[in-house]
Amino acid sequence: MRSFFFFLISLLFFCFSFVSKQETSSYNSVLTTNYSEQIAPILYANCTGCHHDGGVGPMSFMNYQEVFNNRFTIQASVLSGQMPPWPPDTTYSRFRHERILSSQEISIIDDWVNGGAMEGNPALAPTPPSYNTTGPQLGTPDLTLSAPVYSSNAFSNDDYVCFTIPSQLLVDKKIKAVEVVPGNLEIVHHCLVYIDPTGSSSPGIQNDCMGPSSGVLVGEFAPGSLPITYPGDDNMAFGMEFPANSNVILAMHYPVGSLNMVDSTKVHFYFYPDQISTFREIQIEPSIMNFNFCIPANQTKSVSGSYQIPANSPAISMYGVFPHMHLLGKNISTYSVSNSGDTTNLINIPDWDFEWQGAYSFEKMKKVSPQTTIYANAFYDNTTANPHNPNTPPQTVCAGFNTTDEMFIIYYLYTDYMPGDEDLDLDSLMNNGMVSLPSIGSQHQNIAKIFPNPTRDNFTISLNEKCNEAKLEIYTIEGKLIHLKENITSSNSTFSYDFNINEMPNVKKGNIYLCQFYANKKVHYLKLIVQ
Repeated sequence: MRSFFFFLISLLFFCFSFVSKQETSSYNSVLTTNYSEQIAPILYANCTGCHHDGGVGPMSFMNYQEVFNNRFTIQASVLSGQMPPWPPDTTYSRFRHERILSSQEISIIDDWVNGGAMEGNPALAPTPPSYNTTGPQLGTPDLTLSAPVYSSNAFSNDDYVCFTIPSQLLVDKKIKAVEVVPGNLEIVHHCLVYIDPTGSSSPGIQNDCMGPSSGVLVGEFAPGSLPITYPGDDNMAFGMEFPANSNVILAMHYPVGSLNMVDSTKVHFYFYPDQISTFREIQIEPSIMNFNFCIPANQTKSVSGSYQIPANSPAISMYGVFPHMHLLGKNISTYSVSNSGDTTNLINIPDWDFEWQGAYSFEKMKKVSPQTTIYANAFYDNTTANPHNPNTPPQTVCAGFNTTDEMFIIYYLYTDYMPGDEDLDLDSLMNNGMVSLPSIGSQHQNIAKIFPNPTRDNFTISLNEKCNEAKLEIYTIEGKLIHLKENITSSNSTFSYDFNINEMPNVKKGNIYLCQFYANKKVHYLKLIVQ
C-alpha cells in the first residue's frame, strides 16, 4: 500500500510539473513579446504614416508611452479589422499598396496587450520614421495652383462651385502625381481636378458648377483618399498629359452645414522629366453611373449598371478603379465578362465607409478586350439599422448631388493595351523619385522601396537618392534577426540592389518578414512577403 501511495504522489508530481512547464513556456512566450522588438516595427511600417503628430490619425503612435496609452484601442481595432483601414476585399482582387496586417502581426499585437504591454529594451527599438507635417506629402511639387479664398454658400442645399485657374505652363508636361490639399478638411466633401487643354475656359469662379462641360479628369480628393501617383522610370512611364497653356479647373463640393466657412484648396502637380522613351497615358472615365433611382424610407435597395467595350475599340489595360457612393451605401462591386465568357474580378467593397474611399490601382494591369461587358452592383440601406443614415427617422432618398442624396458612380482608370501589360511589374517602375503610398507623410527624401513584393526568389531595394554603402536586416514577424547583409554597395546615381532569396538560408517561403534597411544614416522599414 505504501509503495502504491508513493507511486501515486510521484505520478501527480510529474503531471503537475509537466503542466507547469507547459503553462510557464506559454506565459514566457507572451512575456517575450515587447514593444521595442516586435510592436514598434509593425506600427512604423503600417500605422504611423497617419498616426503621428500632425497626421490625419486622431492620436500618435510614435513612441512606447503613446502606444501603451492606446493599447486597448489598438488591440480592438486590429482584431476587428477596422484598422489599418482597407475597404477592398482582398479575397476578390488585389491592389498595390494594400494597408493590411497579416494574421501573424495581429496575433503579436493581441499577445502583447494581453501579456501586459511590456516595453522591452528601448535600445533595441528601431529609429522612429520622420514625417512631413508642414508641406506636401509627396515632397516639393513642380507646380502648385491655389483656388481663391472662398466662403461656402451651402445653406439649404450643398454648394457646388468650380474654380478655373490658368496653369501658365509654357511647355507640355507629363504628370506623374497629383496631390489635392483641402484648405479646410471639415467642409470639403470632394474635389475633382480637371485640365482644359484648350485654355479657353474663363478664369474665375463659377457657381452651381459640378464640373466642366469638357475637360480631362486628372485627380481627385474624397474623404480617406490618397494622392494619385503613377509608376514610371526613364524608359516607361504611366501618367497624364498636361499641355502648355492649359487651364486647371477645381470642381468643389461643400455640404450643407458649411455656410460661411472658408476654404482655399490647393493642387500640387509632379512631372516626369521631359525625356521619356515610352509614355503611357492613363484615362479616367466614369464608365458606369446611375442617377435614376430612389431608396424609400425604411427600405433597402440594390442598384446595378453595365458598360460594354465597343467592338471596334482597341483592347485596353485596366489600371485601377474608383467607386463612389454616399452615406446609405453598404457595399459595391464591379467585374468584367469577356465575349468568350471569362470573368475578371475588379473590386468588391463589402462594408462601404464614406470616410475611406479613393482610387485603387491593381497589382498588375488587367487586359480588357473589345465586346467585354463591365458590370457593377451596389446595395443601399435606408433603415434605422444603418448608423450612417443622415435622416432620423429615415426619409426617401434619391440619386442626386447633395451629400444626403445618393450616388452610384464607378470611375475606371485605363490605358491602351500593349503586349505584356498583364505581366508588367508596376512597382518596379516606382524608381523615378516618387514615394510609395503606404509611406505617404514621410519625408520625400527618406523613402526606400522593395519590389516585387510578394516575391519567390529575388527582390530589389531601391532608394531615390545616391548611396555608396547600405545594410539590410531581415527579422521574423516575432522580432528574431535571421539575416544580415552589410557593406551593400551601389554606384548608380540612385541606389538599387538585387537580392537573391536562395542565398538567405533562414528566409523561408510562405512567410512574412520585417526588414530594416540602413542607408545614408537613415533607417527604412519594409515588409517582405515570400511566397
